Amino acid sequence: MANDHRFEALFEHSSEGLLVCAADGTVLSCNAVASALFGVDKATLVGAAVTGILQQEAGQGPFMLCNGSALAKQDQAPPRPVALRITLLRTAGGPQAIVHLRDPAERAQTQERLAHLANFDSLTGLPNRALFRDRLSQSMARAQRSGLPMALMFLDLDRFKLVNDSLGHEVGDQLLLHVTKVLTQCLRSVDTLLRPVEEPYTLSRLGGDEFTVICEAIGSVEDAAHVAQRMLDALTAPFIAGEEEIVISASIGISMYPDDKVDLDGLIRHTDMAMYRSKSLGRGTYSFFSDDLNAAATARMSLETSLRRAIERQEFVLHFQPKADLRCGKVMGVEALVRWQRPGQGLVSPDRFIGVLEDTGMILPVGAWVIRAACEQLAAWDRMGLPPVRMAVNLSARQFRHMYLASLVEDTLRENTIDPQRLEIELTESLLMEDNEANRAMLENFRRMGVRLAIDDFGTGHSSLSYIKRFNIDTLKIDRSFVQSLPDNEEDVAIASAVIALGRSMKMCVVAEGVETSAQARALRNLGCDQIQGYLLSRPMPGAEFAGWITGYMRARAKDRVGFRAAKPSPTTWFTQLEQVA
Repeated sequence: MANDHRFEALFEHSSEGLLVCAADGTVLSCNAVASALFGVDKATLVGAAVTGILQQEAGQGPFMLCNGSALAKQDQAPPRPVALRITLLRTAGGPQAIVHLRDPAERAQTQERLAHLANFDSLTGLPNRALFRDRLSQSMARAQRSGLPMALMFLDLDRFKLVNDSLGHEVGDQLLLHVTKVLTQCLRSVDTLLRPVEEPYTLSRLGGDEFTVICEAIGSVEDAAHVAQRMLDALTAPFIAGEEEIVISASIGISMYPDDKVDLDGLIRHTDMAMYRSKSLGRGTYSFFSDDLNAAATARMSLETSLRRAIERQEFVLHFQPKADLRCGKVMGVEALVRWQRPGQGLVSPDRFIGVLEDTGMILPVGAWVIRAACEQLAAWDRMGLPPVRMAVNLSARQFRHMYLASLVEDTLRENTIDPQRLEIELTESLLMEDNEANRAMLENFRRMGVRLAIDDFGTGHSSLSYIKRFNIDTLKIDRSFVQSLPDNEEDVAIASAVIALGRSMKMCVVAEGVETSAQARALRNLGCDQIQGYLLSRPMPGAEFAGWITGYMRARAKDRVGFRAAKPSPTTWFTQLEQVA
């Protein structure tokens, strides 16, 4: 009985028209799709005779019914083709047949819909990646034959992820539809060149916030630049989503063909490079691909490969730069600075590779190693009996957002038996400005552990008293750019004075970075700065060298305090000179 019910359900809800016929062609039963195909109700169709169906195993042709004028469709309308398939059955009551019927027009519509889904973006209706590649191939072939150059443009929306994350994906989708409309209208309006191509522009969406434009018979580089700038200008019109006004910008990369003598994938790759150059130039602009850019990209890929090997071969080392109290000259702490011991090239400074580590995600394993190695070094100095100092470690935004960061720090401190107050995490202003739940939770974890927090390069970002108060910052570090012109530059004196006053009023330690001269140190002390860090005190050095350096430094300070003056400059010359002037 259950099987009968299941059969009836499948029979009735099939997407095909189904007839169950006796051996003589009489229709015994039918489903709703079959009655719709014939244009009659079920009661009328059942009992009719379908001629010749047992002799026809498969095929297409006009269907015809007999046994009653009510079913004689040939009298009412021209015959319609139908896709026909017959399944023969042997039953206890004799042979029967199931006739499968499908309207070829419906099948064609289904195929058309599937083809559209395969070639067009479901949200915007623009050509998708597959159709874009096909049209690009055709455009490149036409450019080769005609000699008329074409331009390929990659357009990437700036900070689109921020819109999605803060306002939701629905608003993000609305914004993408808005961008599609704006770009479509813009491309039509700029087509003033009367080029000999039926559709000179092809706008596509590759996915996410990535769009492409194929411009055929473009004429010149200047024309391509004109089109790109018009698109950038058009996108500056604000988009209203509810109560939110969103102003979007984009970065565009451009390659010319056949000037750029590459194949299809090479042209795409070059245009992508040009787009990322626009990103690096500050966004909201366009850039053309060039040989220099290709050379830079090749060098970048080589650097990425070398850095991956460096992680595997443990080629990174830590150097430590001390920080001293301006009032007494005592070394209060060190900052751990990562260096790359690149085979055959010596030490590589972080400004050469940190950005690549960030972009590729390699900063996560390297950053984790830095935290562990810095704490292990601090524990090793303790075992040597060196005076306790505080260890400062920089965290990048990508590290800070990693869910296991707090556990890593807590476990490392416990394994090395280090008081959390002796670890100071240095963060950037831009990271703290991202006031979201994840950031607040991570900062709260650090506060719960007892780890100190510092703002690195203070004054170079979007400084705000609100986040300083909200996150209980312990240390402000004055950026070296405000220190190098002291004491002669009045503006830098004013900035340094303001930062120091802010820090003192909020009971924070203020550290000046990049101090290289006694005059700078003297000016900072007169302004009330707490500590200095820079070449005046010491260059960054390996851990073993620091152990010897601080021992000599302490010995020299002790001699200075009892009035001893060495014949050779001691490590505390900088502080002695300050005292003499004072």
